Amino acid sequence: MKKRALSHYRFGHTFAWLKRKLSKRSKYIADVKSLYEKLGLEDKPCSLCGKNDFSLLCEGDRYGFDLNKQLCNQCGLVQTHPALSEEFHQEFYTHFYRPLYTGGVSKVNYDALIIEQEAKGVALITYLKENGFSKKQLSLLSVIEIGCSSGGIINKIKPHVHSVQGCDLDYEAINYAKESFKLNVEVATYPTNLPSSPRLFLLSHVLEHLYNPLEAFQKIHEMMEEGDYLYIAVPGLNQVAKGDYKHDLRGYFHIAHVTDFTASSLSSMAAEAGFKTINVNEVIDGLFIPTFEGKISWTRSSQDSIENIQRIEKTYKKWLFHS
Repeated sequence: MKKRALSHYRFGHTFAWLKRKLSKRSKYIADVKSLYEKLGLEDKPCSLCGKNDFSLLCEGDRYGFDLNKQLCNQCGLVQTHPALSEEFHQEFYTHFYRPLYTGGVSKVNYDALIIEQEAKGVALITYLKENGFSKKQLSLLSVIEIGCSSGGIINKIKPHVHSVQGCDLDYEAINYAKESFKLNVEVATYPTNLPSSPRLFLLSHVLEHLYNPLEAFQKIHEMMEEGDYLYIAVPGLNQVAKGDYKHDLRGYFHIAHVTDFTASSLSSMAAEAGFKTINVNEVIDGLFIPTFEGKISWTRSSQDSIENIQRIEKTYKKWLFHS
């Protein structure tokens, strides 16, 4: 049996078992656990470097699912391994994700979601301006959001840019976006029609959920031209040390999050897919441009290490002591 790099009992099998049994969500947790036990887990290689050499971090997530979070010893990417299958993901997001996340409320309150999405839209415009986009440059951009949900982000940025459109697999969310905001959105994994460049492709809190994040990078690269940009937002692993998730890595680890990124590991995956990093921070907001001369070389960062994970965990103990 592998020794866990995170040795505290919160990261072990026993605590995970107690968490899922005592949780108010125990019924929904049991349903999801039955699903992945039925479909099986995959001994899938690292999503970034393709190696199969991992160090065990923990054996349970925030809900108590007995899934391993591991760090790739070759590139440092943190991911669920063994991996949940692609079939599991399809079933999970169709039938199980929402009841699990809300504790049984199956109908989505899109009015409440819009508030959060609009805040992200405001933050995105601020981020782009901070990274050199003038008012005129923004006005020329056509924005395509992949995983647009109910359209709050693109609706908020619509006055600042040339055009907006989006796609999502959630039928109800797409209908809400159409009826509430008259947006150009469609039910699809990727956009079926594209405007002319310059374009900004947008993935906000989508990449961490995907079965194969590198493949998503590559597919988007195929759609892009010179003068286009890609913006990605994901939860930042290093932000846990700054106070996100109350400094608790176990709370940060989540069955729905396949991959857990630092700024450096996101930049490495972007480079592997043929993107140059313009800016990326630890929040994480990342801005990239496509290159068309093959893969860009990248090296593993010291941030993507067991030692960094253990550093983050130490902040939880300090937080408990001072709270």
